[in-house]
Amino acid sequence: MEKETVPLLEEIIRALDTTDIAIDQDIIREELVRLLEFKVPPDEAKRSLLKKYAASDIQQKKKIADIQGGERNIEIIARILNINLKIVNIRGEERPIFIGTMADETGTISFTSWDDFGINKGDILKITNCFVRIWQGMPQINFGPRSTVEQLNPETTDPLSNKELNNPTPLAEMKTGTSFAHTIFRIVEIKQQNINTKNGPKTIINGIGADSSAKLPFTSWIINPELIINNTIEIKNAHVRSWQGLPTINIDEFTTIHRSKTVLSADDIEEVLDPAPVKLNCIINRDGAFDVIVEGSIISIRPGSGLIKRCPECSRVISKNLCRVHGSVEGIDDLRIKSILDDGTGVLTIVLDSNLTQKVIDYSIEKAITIASTAMTPSVLEDEIKSKLLGRIMRLRGNMTRGEYGITLVATDAQLIEIDTITEACTLIQEMQYPILQGEDL
Repeated sequence: MEKETVPLLEEIIRALDTTDIAIDQDIIREELVRLLEFKVPPDEAKRSLLKKYAASDIQQKKKIADIQGGERNIEIIARILNINLKIVNIRGEERPIFIGTMADETGTISFTSWDDFGINKGDILKITNCFVRIWQGMPQINFGPRSTVEQLNPETTDPLSNKELNNPTPLAEMKTGTSFAHTIFRIVEIKQQNINTKNGPKTIINGIGADSSAKLPFTSWIINPELIINNTIEIKNAHVRSWQGLPTINIDEFTTIHRSKTVLSADDIEEVLDPAPVKLNCIINRDGAFDVIVEGSIISIRPGSGLIKRCPECSRVISKNLCRVHGSVEGIDDLRIKSILDDGTGVLTIVLDSNLTQKVIDYSIEKAITIASTAMTPSVLEDEIKSKLLGRIMRLRGNMTRGEYGITLVATDAQLIEIDTITEACTLIQEMQYPILQGEDL
């Protein structure tokens, strides 16, 4: 117990010494020992005592990899990887904020700055009194008027020093928040885009990379001659952030790009470009999956399916003609389906937009409006969808994401599949008997 108590007690005393609080070390030691004897985790015991002795305003120094949602009074040192100006509508008033990504030697994280601190890409900052919230299922650093932002000298403190990785990571294993990402892929799509940033207009490159395991989007904030369609490139010191729920490889001036000695041919990535249906248990543990095909049974139709209304300004689903961003609006009629797909190995939520909903239920929006008007309730469409889809087999193509609402596949294509139950049953019986027959041969 003594080995565990002494270093923890020293941390608490040092923290309290930075305040004007009068402390009795013997009392604190007794209370700490009592908490540990009651099996309170050491970190929780420390927080409890600091809070009790009015030291809750002490800054918690954090590394990005250790940050969790709901934390407050955080101090962090990180490099700004990118930053962009965004205009948001808060309670009917437009307000500028700054959003971007920062990194230290342990990982990357998105941030929102609610004030203009004169931050630029590449700056190394010490930020105090920031807080953490969960956004799209991931922790996000937030700081504003009560925070302090200090520029640090990169020659003396560089939390994003280059780090060489020997083994490239397959695209299917890329995880949001990864720093120093090292991978090899073939460029299958690429285009330039002009955007407005805090420092004015900028040209970036968006594209899709593929290897034998998966496809993923990438964004390059620099122009590089190797970024050409069908080139196989090796990149190091990139970072992976979430964009629209998908892991996205971000390339900047700290990233090295070379033509790969290992060339991926069209044959090497053929199965990724023209995918076959994949079992859910192969993808639901990933951070996201880009352009995959899944197939399974519709086991539930979720509330919010059928005839809905959207905000004409932002296309958000609205209720009682109220948009949470734009207030009272005249909603636009639309159709969608939210349901649960089960293939026997896993389940996920699937979302079909208006075009795909009309395709699978064979109703136009006009027909849906007429049915709802006749029944005098929009919910009749949800019942119609249930009668048409529940228990049916559906094949879908789209992007799978993980977020605060769970695992979701937003479909880009969908079709109902008719199966031959007799053939399928015979195949299943053969698969079940195969291990038994093997055992008999042995």
